[in-house]
Amino acid sequence: MIASPQLCSNTANHPHISRYFLGLALGLALCGSAARADDDVVTRKGRGLEIATDAGATCLSAAPEKDKGLRVLVLADSMGIGGFAEELDACFRSCPGVAQVHTIVACGANPLTWMKAAPYTNVSTRCGFLRYETVPGKPKVDREKDFYGMTKGHKPAAHKVPKIEDLVERIKPDIVVFQNGNNFFDFFKEGKVIKEDVHRNLIRVHTAPLVRWLATNGASIRKFYWVSPAQAGNVTTEVQQFVFDCINTHVTKIGVMLDSRKITSYPYKNQEKDKMHFYGTAALDWGDDTFRLIADDLVANDIAAAVVLSKRNIDLSDTTAQPTKEGEVTLRLRLKALTPVPAPATFAPYGEFLVGYLYDVLEVKAGKYDEKEMLLFQPAYIKHVKQDLSRFKLKQEFTLTVAEIGEDSLWATVHRKDIVGPPELDPFMIREDIGRHPDSADCRKCDQ
Repeated sequence: MIASPQLCSNTANHPHISRYFLGLALGLALCGSAARADDDVVTRKGRGLEIATDAGATCLSAAPEKDKGLRVLVLADSMGIGGFAEELDACFRSCPGVAQVHTIVACGANPLTWMKAAPYTNVSTRCGFLRYETVPGKPKVDREKDFYGMTKGHKPAAHKVPKIEDLVERIKPDIVVFQNGNNFFDFFKEGKVIKEDVHRNLIRVHTAPLVRWLATNGASIRKFYWVSPAQAGNVTTEVQQFVFDCINTHVTKIGVMLDSRKITSYPYKNQEKDKMHFYGTAALDWGDDTFRLIADDLVANDIAAAVVLSKRNIDLSDTTAQPTKEGEVTLRLRLKALTPVPAPATFAPYGEFLVGYLYDVLEVKAGKYDEKEMLLFQPAYIKHVKQDLSRFKLKQEFTLTVAEIGEDSLWATVHRKDIVGPPELDPFMIREDIGRHPDSADCRKCDQ
């Protein structure tokens, strides 16, 4: 039986301690950042205890009764690598009220990546992985990290993404912090075109299963926090708001949506060419301020009084949307326009990238397709290897069997670029290319 966590006092209301200034260059592994000489990322030791004490969050700041310390699980995508996840980990770890902290970062992850359901059952991350876990009974943290820039020229290996089903069973966390959502930005053409029904369903298909599973199986989880994307320059503010609202619709059923836009400020001093990833002081600030939001919530809503997710009466009626089935169609096409393949630095650290090719539809040979044009996304990079697209020449005709990119497809959240296709066209891929994703069960020499 799991002991209930201690009460979080809500009587203290002291002014926030002023922020310490810390100048540093993290030199992390995103987009060719300079390598660090040492192996440890700088964090602000003890900052979490100061924040928790300032907020009056005694469930964090005060030593607990025996066996009542909080257990915390933090999951993040590549946005966590630049210092955010490690700072958040350090904040929790510095608090006497926290018994265990388990922080895992998987570059390129979307919510489904963390789940066992197909097609993500055996998915791996190939662009960066970090794991800091408390080992019960041992003072030393079990640390594993593998990302670009750790040493000069270092490239991360493939790492199987741990599954939340296993993590929750093993750790039995009281608190789950889930940072995600940036990988949805590539759904939006030119970072600004919103197709409300299409994009809302895409985000629902990737978000609702996680919420539904946690609501049903979160037998130890008393607090769930989703950390939304920080301010970014690769999409419009309207897209950022749309993504936030779509995720929030589901998250509020089981927990709290933390709006990172309110605690970050774009542009960042140390930011990458994708106008999304950043590192250094701004990333540490993001971690600190996220922890402050959590501490404030724990004061306002005592964790000791919170009912675990699996025992709450949660309405999950709108979280059961089924993904659209990929339907094949065979057509005779003429290549009309193509998107140039960008330099790898513009989409680092990701290993896969799609580019849009626009075709005139000359004849539908099998299946159903009503448009006069078709937008095909073709793999430009797979596992960081540039693909040979030289056979696709302008004005040349092809007979191709294609399928729409399904909402739950492994390719759905792969980063992409399209400057040629009208926004009303749905995205398709050549049938053979669909099976070339590195985590596809049908993958055979996927990078060839």
